Amino acid sequence: MPREILGEYKGVVIADGWRAYNGFILQRCWAHLLRVVDDFRKSIMGKKLSSDIHLKFNELKEILGEDPPIEERELMKTRLDSEMEELVKKYEGCKEVEKPITYIKNGLGRWYTCLLHPGMEPTNNLAEQAIRERVIMRRIIGTSRSENGSANYQYIASMLATWKLQGKNPFEELESLLRKELCLK
Repeated sequence: MPREILGEYKGVVIADGWRAYNGFILQRCWAHLLRVVDDFRKSIMGKKLSSDIHLKFNELKEILGEDPPIEERELMKTRLDSEMEELVKKYEGCKEVEKPITYIKNGLGRWYTCLLHPGMEPTNNLAEQAIRERVIMRRIIGTSRSENGSANYQYIASMLATWKLQGKNPFEELESLLRKELCLK
C-alpha cells in the first residue's frame, strides 16, 4: 500500500517498522521504539534496556538540537549505528527482552537516518497527529470494510480538507452538498 500511495517516492519515510515500507529510505520512529521497550520494564533486563534506549534517544535529541554540520552528522550516524549494534549484542539471547531486541535489530541502520536530513524528526508523531482525525472518522463511518467505502472515504476526506483550507466550515459544506444531492431542504 505505501508503494501504491507514494509511488516512486525518493524522499525519506519515517516509519514504525511495518515491512511494507522496506524499499524506501527509512527513519525508524523512536516514539514507537520507546513504547516497545517501556512495555518490558517489569523485568530487570527490561528496565536496563529501556534505560539504555532512553539515553540513546536523549543523546539523539541533544545532537539534533545542536544542529551540527552534515560532515559531523555523518560521523555521528556511523558511531551511533555501531553503538546500537553493540546494544543489540549486549541483550541478544536474553529471553526477557527478546521482542524489543528483535524490533531494534530489524531497524538497525535506520534509527539515525534523521541525522543525514537536517530538519527531520526522529519520530512520526507529527504525521500521526495530522491524520488522527481522519482515521477516527474512517473508523466511525466504517469505510474500510469495502473497496467502495474506502474510495468514497478518500473523496469525502479530500473535500473536507479542501473546504478547511478554503476557510469554510467543512461540516456545513458537506451538509449543504448532501441536502442538494438528496433534494432535501
